[in-house]
Amino acid sequence: MGECTSKVQVDNTSQGLDFNRYSTYQKLENIANNIAQTEQIDTTYSSLIQRIIAAKQDHILKLLSVMKPQEKKEFMAKMESIDFETVDSLFYHCCKQTHMDIFKGQVKFCSNLIEKDLDLIQQRKVGFVLLCGGNSSRLPNKILNDIGFPSRKCIFQIMMERLKKIILMAQDTMDFSGFPIGILVSDQNATAFQQYLKNKKDFGFPYIHIMQQKSLPIINKHGQVMFESNQPVLAPNGAGSIFLQLSTFQKKFPNMQYIHLLGFDNLAGLPLDPIILNLINQSQTDVICKVIETNSTQDDRIFYQNGYFKTMETQDSSMTENPENLANMCLNDMYISVAFLNNLKSNHEKSMKFSSRYHVIRRGPTIQFEKHIQDIIEIANSTILYQIEDYAILVNDPKKAVIQLSNVHKKYLKLEGTQDEELVEITPYMSYCGEDLRKQENITFPLII
Repeated sequence: MGECTSKVQVDNTSQGLDFNRYSTYQKLENIANNIAQTEQIDTTYSSLIQRIIAAKQDHILKLLSVMKPQEKKEFMAKMESIDFETVDSLFYHCCKQTHMDIFKGQVKFCSNLIEKDLDLIQQRKVGFVLLCGGNSSRLPNKILNDIGFPSRKCIFQIMMERLKKIILMAQDTMDFSGFPIGILVSDQNATAFQQYLKNKKDFGFPYIHIMQQKSLPIINKHGQVMFESNQPVLAPNGAGSIFLQLSTFQKKFPNMQYIHLLGFDNLAGLPLDPIILNLINQSQTDVICKVIETNSTQDDRIFYQNGYFKTMETQDSSMTENPENLANMCLNDMYISVAFLNNLKSNHEKSMKFSSRYHVIRRGPTIQFEKHIQDIIEIANSTILYQIEDYAILVNDPKKAVIQLSNVHKKYLKLEGTQDEELVEITPYMSYCGEDLRKQENITFPLII
């Protein structure tokens, strides 16, 4: 590896700039042109080099010295897609903030409801979006792969089968035309999901609307974009970014009154839960978010405690120190009013407040920035937190989550005295949520119904 020939120029940029705007711009342009000439790259990349220097990402330019001409061209083209300005702003305004990452909302609690409503499904007035963007550091290869179910199905297939089941229960026909279904994918997994859907013939749905969330670079503690093999390390910018992309989905399905956003953090998650549809229809609230009561921290999730929503990193032991110190962990399971989303477009102050909120995710020496879907609660006029009892949290331990879901299914079947390793799986086509099940006799495990 040779030494970067433009090293002196890059290292001295901060010394050569001043606070005279015109003078600084002129110097930046001269420095960028010199680097382009030295590295023998097209001067059309001069403005990109200026952006890199202005964002204090000089280390990126040092990588050019070990590349061949074609590699340099491809590298610079890749760099043009990176939002250096946003990363720089987030590092200095979020990472160095001294106040806690908390916010309040207009919140009511609810639980243990039994009344159901399937009319919104039948009338195509509720849309459904699966949050598949994910984060490779939390859900590596879990969504599309076997994680230990007796049926060997992946969790994406199970969720899509649950969706089909509840639609069939609502309309009692096989006509899925015009039903509002969307999937949020990321740069990292878009190809895999599209191929999987093609192989499964879109599970029989005539149309599935694909939305792709953006990625942001992962940085180190100094704010520098991290690289592996001369490629920037990128991560999805969080499921909360979907609110900036729902316009086309809404235009495609103008009849929608509500949208259900569902992630994969809870294996027991229910697409278009008719109990929640009844609640949101009766209450006319802006947002309903499912929560579970816990005293354990879960990988940078949003918790509601003592009137505040806050993130809690895994290394934060403030909750686990006291077993009685319970909080409500928000699941990626949210119902939102389309009318609220439409009104938000004309409220500049609230829109800016939401779009500017990011959460700092620290993992070892790396830093990521994400938006959570629960961030919308801060600007909602009314929110209901609906506490559930049956859940199977996937994020950190797939094996444990499979056992938890098995125990939920045993509860449906009223099976008692079994061991955790004696797995039970109720397929969605047989039962959506414990209904229409008969007593099982002469059981052998694993049991698939």
